[in-house]
Amino acid sequence: MRDTDQSESEFEVEEIAVTDQDIRRMALGYIDEAFAEAAACGIDSAAVSHAALFTAFADLVTTFGEEAVAQMAEDLPSRVRRGDYTLFKPLH
Repeated sequence: MRDTDQSESEFEVEEIAVTDQDIRRMALGYIDEAFAEAAACGIDSAAVSHAALFTAFADLVTTFGEEAVAQMAEDLPSRVRRGDYTLFKPLH
């Protein structure tokens, strides 16, 4: 009778370096999926956006503290005006 159990060394997988940018891209994919699912359920995108912002800020405060997050948030108006969050910019 042949042993069907494979030794661990036979299944070794080469580790692939994952960059911070790769992780952020994957995270954005999950958020995009959640937004799409909410829209498919008839939930207004503005409501989802507000909930996502609340969740994001609450998590950041838990991780980095209120002062650090407040300082980061101070830069948001200029980043919004500069177009950092504009997905589709009109061509002139």
